[in-house]
Amino acid sequence: MKILYDLGIYFYYIFIRIGRIGFSKARLWIDGRKNWQQRLVEARDMSRPCIWFHCASLGEFEQGRNLIEAIREHAPHYQLILSFFSPSGYEIRKNYAHVDHVCYLPLDTAANARNWVQLLQPEMVFVVKYELWLNLFGELKKKKIPLMLVSARVRKTGNPYSNMIRKRLYQLAFSACTHIFAQDEQSAADIQAISPDAAVSVSYDTRFDQVWSTREAHTDIPELAAFKKERLCIVCGSTWPRDEALLFGAYTKLKETVDLCLVIAPHEIHQARINKWTAAFPQESIRFSDIDQLSDQDRILWIDNIGMLSRLYAYADIALIGGAWKKKVHNILEAVVFGCPVIFGPNHQNLPEATDLIRLGGAHSVNNESELLLCLDDLLRSADQRAKIRDVHTDFVKERLGATEFILNWCKKAGFLTSTEPI
Repeated sequence: MKILYDLGIYFYYIFIRIGRIGFSKARLWIDGRKNWQQRLVEARDMSRPCIWFHCASLGEFEQGRNLIEAIREHAPHYQLILSFFSPSGYEIRKNYAHVDHVCYLPLDTAANARNWVQLLQPEMVFVVKYELWLNLFGELKKKKIPLMLVSARVRKTGNPYSNMIRKRLYQLAFSACTHIFAQDEQSAADIQAISPDAAVSVSYDTRFDQVWSTREAHTDIPELAAFKKERLCIVCGSTWPRDEALLFGAYTKLKETVDLCLVIAPHEIHQARINKWTAAFPQESIRFSDIDQLSDQDRILWIDNIGMLSRLYAYADIALIGGAWKKKVHNILEAVVFGCPVIFGPNHQNLPEATDLIRLGGAHSVNNESELLLCLDDLLRSADQRAKIRDVHTDFVKERLGATEFILNWCKKAGFLTSTEPI
C-alpha cells in the first residue's frame, strides 16, 4: 500500500507540472515550493523550540486558527511555523501575524519528508482534520516527535473499493499519531474502528471556538449598514455560478413584494462573472470597491475582495451558502454563529452540523429554484420564525464550545507544552 501511495504522489506531481501550463493555481503550487529548503533554513530560529501547524487550505486554517492563537498567547517563546498545501490557503494567509513563518509544504516524498523534519526539528506538530501525509507522519514517528491530529474526521465514499484503500491509508497514518482529537463521537468511533490502538479523544470541533471568537470580536462595517438600511438582507457566501443562477431566479420574483437586498461574496472572484450579473441588473448592482458611489437604487452588493465574508453575516437576515448545488456545501458556521437561518443545496453531507441543523429547524436544504423561492419567501415573511432560529443557532454553537481549551489542557498535562521558556 505504501508503494501505491508513493506512486500516487509521483503522478500527482506530474499532473501538477502539466497543469502549470494553463492553470494559475498549479503555477502558484509549483512556484511557491521553489527553494523551499533554503527558505526554511532562513526562517527557522534554532535558538527557539518550534511548533509546526499544517493546514490543507483556508478552511482548515480557520478550523485550527483558534488553537494557533491560544498557543501563541500561552507559550510565546515557541517559534510557530504554519504550512499550507493549497495556494488558496497560503496566498490569503501568507502574512498571518500570529505565527513566525508561513510556507508551502513540499510534496510528500520520502526525501522531502526527511529533509523537512531535519531542517524544522519541531518539538510538536498539529495537523488539522484530513491531511494525512504518510512519509511525513512516518518520519515524525521515527524521530519520536509528538503528532496531534486536530478536529479529525474520516472521509468516506460510496465506492467500497475506494473505501478499502482509504482504510488502509488511514491505518498507516493513525498509527503515527501521538493523539487524535476527533470532532464528534461518530468520528472517534470511525477512527477506532479503523485503528483500534489509536489514542483518540472527542474534543469537538475547533471551528465552533473560532466562529464564536469572530462573533465576539465583530466590528461594524459602516458601508454594509449604509447599503442595507432597513431592508431585509440575504448574504450569499462562497457562491458558484449555479448558486447565483438559482438565487437570481428567486430574487427576480421576490423583489416585487419584499423590500429586499442581496450581498454576494463569490467563492472565487471572477470579474467576467460579476460583469455578467451586473449587466443583467444594471440599475441595482454595485461592487464593494465602488461603495463610495452607493445610491438608493442599489440592491445587489458584490463583494470583490477576500477576507470579509465572516463579518458580513452579522448583517444577514438569511444566509445562502454556496457549493452544495455543485459538489459540497461551504462553511455554514460563520453564518450560524450570527443566528441567521441558513439555506444550501442537497450536497451537504460533508458537514455534520448541516444535517444536525436541518433536524433542529435552523437550516434548510433545497434542490431547485422553486424550492428556494418557497423557502426564502417563508423566512422573509416571518420575523418570529427567524427569531426562533436565532435562539436555536445560539444554543447549538454554545453547546459545542471548548475544543481549543480541551486540546491545550491535554498537551500541557502530557508535558508537550510549557507556558514558560526553559532555563
